[in-house]
Amino acid sequence: MNMLNIKKNLSMAVQQSFLFMFSLWLTTTSPTSYASEKSLSMSEYNVYIIHGFMATPDDHWFQWLKDKLEERGIAVNILALPDSFSPDPMIWQKTLEENIDRLNEKTFLVAHSLGCVSLLSYLDDREEDKPIGGLILVSGFVAPLPELPQLNSFVDHQVNFEKIIKVAPQRAVVGSPQDPIVPYSLTEALASDLSADLYSIDGAGHFLAEDGYDSFPQLLDTLLKMTSK
Repeated sequence: MNMLNIKKNLSMAVQQSFLFMFSLWLTTTSPTSYASEKSLSMSEYNVYIIHGFMATPDDHWFQWLKDKLEERGIAVNILALPDSFSPDPMIWQKTLEENIDRLNEKTFLVAHSLGCVSLLSYLDDREEDKPIGGLILVSGFVAPLPELPQLNSFVDHQVNFEKIIKVAPQRAVVGSPQDPIVPYSLTEALASDLSADLYSIDGAGHFLAEDGYDSFPQLLDTLLKMTSK
Protein backbone atom coordinates (compact mmCIF):
# COMPACT_ATOMS: atom_id res chain seq x y z
CA MET A 1 0.00 0.00 0.00
CA ASN A 2 1.52 3.35 -1.03
CA MET A 3 1.68 6.46 1.13
CA LEU A 4 -1.21 8.11 -0.75
CA ASN A 5 -3.59 5.25 0.05
CA ILE A 6 -2.51 5.25 3.70
CA LYS A 7 -3.29 8.98 4.00
CA LYS A 8 -6.62 8.48 2.22
CA ASN A 9 -7.68 5.62 4.51
CA LEU A 10 -6.58 7.55 7.59
CA SER A 11 -8.60 10.58 6.48
CA MET A 12 -11.72 8.44 5.96
CA ALA A 13 -11.29 6.86 9.39
CA VAL A 14 -11.05 10.28 11.03
CA GLN A 15 -14.18 11.47 9.19
CA GLN A 16 -16.15 8.37 10.20
CA SER A 17 -15.05 8.79 13.82
CA PHE A 18 -16.12 12.44 13.78
CA LEU A 19 -19.51 11.61 12.26
CA PHE A 20 -20.09 8.92 14.88
CA MET A 21 -19.24 11.25 17.77
CA PHE A 22 -21.39 14.02 16.28
CA SER A 23 -24.41 11.73 15.90
CA LEU A 24 -23.90 10.52 19.48
CA TRP A 25 -23.86 14.12 20.71
CA LEU A 26 -27.08 14.88 18.84
CA THR A 27 -28.77 11.87 20.42
CA THR A 28 -27.77 12.68 23.98
CA THR A 29 -28.65 16.38 23.69
CA SER A 30 -31.84 16.12 21.65
CA PRO A 31 -35.12 17.54 23.02
CA THR A 32 -36.54 14.02 23.18
CA SER A 33 -33.67 12.84 25.35
CA TYR A 34 -33.98 15.90 27.58
CA ALA A 35 -37.73 15.36 27.92
CA SER A 36 -37.12 11.74 28.89
CA GLU A 37 -34.60 12.76 31.53
CA LYS A 38 -36.97 15.44 32.83
CA SER A 39 -39.83 12.94 32.95
CA LEU A 40 -37.63 10.50 34.83
CA SER A 41 -36.70 13.13 37.41
CA MET A 42 -40.35 14.22 37.83
CA SER A 43 -41.37 10.62 38.48
CA GLU A 44 -39.70 10.93 41.87
CA TYR A 45 -42.45 13.32 42.95
CA ASN A 46 -45.88 12.45 44.24
CA VAL A 47 -48.92 14.57 45.05
CA TYR A 48 -51.97 13.94 47.22
CA ILE A 49 -55.13 15.98 46.60
CA ILE A 50 -57.68 16.26 49.42
CA HIS A 51 -61.19 17.46 48.55
CA GLY A 52 -63.58 19.31 50.81
CA PHE A 53 -67.16 19.39 52.05
CA MET A 54 -69.83 17.96 49.72
CA ALA A 55 -67.22 17.01 47.11
CA THR A 56 -65.71 13.93 45.47
CA PRO A 57 -62.45 13.27 43.58
CA ASP A 58 -64.34 13.87 40.32
CA ASP A 59 -65.46 17.40 41.20
CA HIS A 60 -64.13 20.86 40.41
CA TRP A 61 -60.45 21.07 39.36
CA PHE A 62 -59.16 17.95 41.10
CA GLN A 63 -59.12 15.57 38.13
CA TRP A 64 -57.79 18.29 35.82
CA LEU A 65 -54.84 18.89 38.14
CA LYS A 66 -54.22 15.16 38.40
CA ASP A 67 -54.15 14.79 34.61
CA LYS A 68 -51.78 17.73 34.15
CA LEU A 69 -49.36 16.42 36.75
CA GLU A 70 -49.45 12.87 35.43
CA GLU A 71 -48.59 14.19 31.97
CA ARG A 72 -45.34 15.32 33.57
CA GLY A 73 -44.66 11.95 35.15
CA ILE A 74 -45.77 12.90 38.67
CA ALA A 75 -47.73 10.29 40.65
CA VAL A 76 -51.05 11.70 41.91
CA ASN A 77 -53.66 10.34 44.29
CA ILE A 78 -56.98 12.13 44.86
CA LEU A 79 -58.20 10.80 48.18
CA ALA A 80 -61.89 9.93 48.45
CA LEU A 81 -63.08 11.06 51.87
CA PRO A 82 -66.25 9.28 53.07
CA ASP A 83 -69.66 10.87 53.61
CA SER A 84 -68.61 14.29 52.38
CA PHE A 85 -72.18 15.59 52.74
CA SER A 86 -72.16 14.65 56.43
CA PRO A 87 -68.49 14.35 57.30
CA ASP A 88 -66.97 13.13 60.54
CA PRO A 89 -63.56 14.61 61.44
CA MET A 90 -62.31 11.40 63.06
CA ILE A 91 -63.24 9.29 60.03
CA TRP A 92 -61.63 11.76 57.65
CA GLN A 93 -58.51 11.79 59.81
CA LYS A 94 -58.36 8.00 59.77
CA THR A 95 -58.82 7.97 55.98
CA LEU A 96 -55.83 10.27 55.56
CA GLU A 97 -53.73 8.12 57.89
CA GLU A 98 -54.59 4.97 55.95
CA ASN A 99 -54.13 6.37 52.45
CA ILE A 100 -51.21 8.79 52.63
CA ASP A 101 -48.49 6.17 52.56
CA ARG A 102 -45.63 7.98 50.85
CA LEU A 103 -44.37 11.08 52.59
CA ASN A 104 -40.93 12.47 51.87
CA GLU A 105 -39.21 15.57 50.52
CA LYS A 106 -40.67 14.84 47.07
CA THR A 107 -44.25 14.75 48.38
CA PHE A 108 -46.61 17.69 47.92
CA LEU A 109 -50.05 18.00 49.48
CA VAL A 110 -52.92 20.00 47.96
CA ALA A 111 -56.17 20.52 49.84
CA HIS A 112 -59.40 22.44 49.31
CA SER A 113 -61.69 24.00 51.90
CA LEU A 114 -62.60 21.48 54.63
CA GLY A 115 -59.85 19.24 53.31
CA CYS A 116 -57.35 21.86 54.50
CA VAL A 117 -58.50 21.52 58.10
CA SER A 118 -58.29 17.73 57.95
CA LEU A 119 -54.86 17.82 56.33
CA LEU A 120 -53.42 20.19 58.93
CA SER A 121 -54.80 18.05 61.76
CA TYR A 122 -53.32 14.96 60.13
CA LEU A 123 -49.87 16.54 59.78
CA ASP A 124 -50.01 17.85 63.33
CA ASP A 125 -50.91 14.43 64.76
CA ARG A 126 -48.14 12.54 62.97
CA GLU A 127 -45.58 11.18 65.41
CA GLU A 128 -42.68 11.65 63.03
CA ASP A 129 -41.73 15.08 61.77
CA LYS A 130 -39.95 13.97 58.61
CA PRO A 131 -40.21 16.88 56.16
CA ILE A 132 -42.30 16.86 53.00
CA GLY A 133 -41.86 18.95 49.86
CA GLY A 134 -44.65 21.40 50.59
CA LEU A 135 -48.37 22.06 50.77
CA ILE A 136 -50.94 24.26 49.06
CA LEU A 137 -54.20 25.11 50.80
CA VAL A 138 -57.10 26.50 48.75
CA SER A 139 -59.87 28.36 50.63
CA GLY A 140 -58.41 27.04 53.85
CA PHE A 141 -59.51 27.87 57.39
CA VAL A 142 -59.05 26.67 60.97
CA ALA A 143 -61.85 28.63 62.65
CA PRO A 144 -65.64 28.17 62.69
CA LEU A 145 -67.48 29.12 59.51
CA PRO A 146 -70.47 31.40 60.16
CA GLU A 147 -72.47 29.79 57.34
CA LEU A 148 -71.64 26.16 58.21
CA PRO A 149 -71.83 25.61 61.99
CA GLN A 150 -72.25 21.86 61.40
CA LEU A 151 -68.53 21.74 60.59
CA ASN A 152 -67.40 23.24 63.89
CA SER A 153 -66.17 19.87 65.16
CA PHE A 154 -63.46 19.96 62.48
CA VAL A 155 -61.86 23.06 64.01
CA ASP A 156 -61.84 21.83 67.61
CA HIS A 157 -58.28 20.60 67.03
CA GLN A 158 -55.75 23.30 67.91
CA VAL A 159 -53.12 23.05 65.19
CA ASN A 160 -49.47 23.40 66.15
CA PHE A 161 -48.45 25.71 63.32
CA GLU A 162 -44.78 25.66 64.29
CA LYS A 163 -44.74 21.92 63.66
CA ILE A 164 -46.42 22.34 60.27
CA ILE A 165 -43.91 25.03 59.29
CA LYS A 166 -41.06 22.71 60.27
CA VAL A 167 -42.51 19.76 58.35
CA ALA A 168 -43.49 21.69 55.21
CA PRO A 169 -40.73 24.11 54.13
CA GLN A 170 -42.81 25.35 51.18
CA ARG A 171 -46.29 26.60 52.00
CA ALA A 172 -48.88 28.45 49.96
CA VAL A 173 -52.43 29.54 50.74
CA VAL A 174 -54.86 30.49 47.97
CA GLY A 175 -58.04 32.46 48.55
CA SER A 176 -60.52 34.85 47.02
CA PRO A 177 -61.97 38.01 48.59
CA GLN A 178 -65.31 37.02 47.03
CA ASP A 179 -65.44 33.56 48.65
CA PRO A 180 -69.07 33.16 49.86
CA ILE A 181 -68.31 30.12 52.03
CA VAL A 182 -64.95 30.74 53.70
CA PRO A 183 -64.54 34.40 54.70
CA TYR A 184 -61.36 35.74 53.16
CA SER A 185 -60.24 36.99 56.58
CA LEU A 186 -60.00 33.37 57.75
CA THR A 187 -57.85 32.44 54.77
CA GLU A 188 -55.62 35.45 55.44
CA ALA A 189 -55.31 34.40 59.08
CA LEU A 190 -54.35 30.87 58.06
CA ALA A 191 -51.63 32.18 55.75
CA SER A 192 -50.31 34.32 58.59
CA ASP A 193 -50.34 31.42 61.07
CA LEU A 194 -48.40 29.27 58.62
CA SER A 195 -46.05 32.04 57.45
CA ALA A 196 -47.21 30.96 54.00
CA ASP A 197 -47.27 32.74 50.67
CA LEU A 198 -50.78 34.11 50.14
CA TYR A 199 -52.20 34.14 46.62
CA SER A 200 -55.33 36.26 46.32
CA ILE A 201 -57.48 35.71 43.22
CA ASP A 202 -60.32 38.16 42.60
CA GLY A 203 -63.68 36.80 41.53
CA ALA A 204 -62.80 33.15 42.12
CA GLY A 205 -65.53 32.47 44.66
CA HIS A 206 -64.91 29.21 46.50
CA PHE A 207 -62.89 27.75 43.60
CA LEU A 208 -65.71 25.41 42.58
CA ALA A 209 -66.67 24.22 39.11
CA GLU A 210 -69.69 26.53 39.22
CA ASP A 211 -67.25 29.38 39.86
CA GLY A 212 -65.46 28.46 36.65
CA TYR A 213 -62.85 26.29 38.33
CA ASP A 214 -62.99 22.99 36.53
CA SER A 215 -59.34 23.80 35.78
CA PHE A 216 -56.81 25.71 37.86
CA PRO A 217 -53.72 26.85 35.90
CA GLN A 218 -52.52 29.18 38.68
CA LEU A 219 -52.43 26.30 41.13
CA LEU A 220 -50.58 24.08 38.67
CA ASP A 221 -47.96 26.79 38.11
CA THR A 222 -47.49 27.29 41.85
CA LEU A 223 -47.07 23.57 42.44
CA LEU A 224 -44.60 23.11 39.59
CA LYS A 225 -42.52 26.01 40.90
CA MET A 226 -42.36 24.25 44.25
CA THR A 227 -41.10 21.05 42.65
CA SER A 228 -38.34 22.96 40.87
CA LYS A 229 -36.80 24.29 44.08
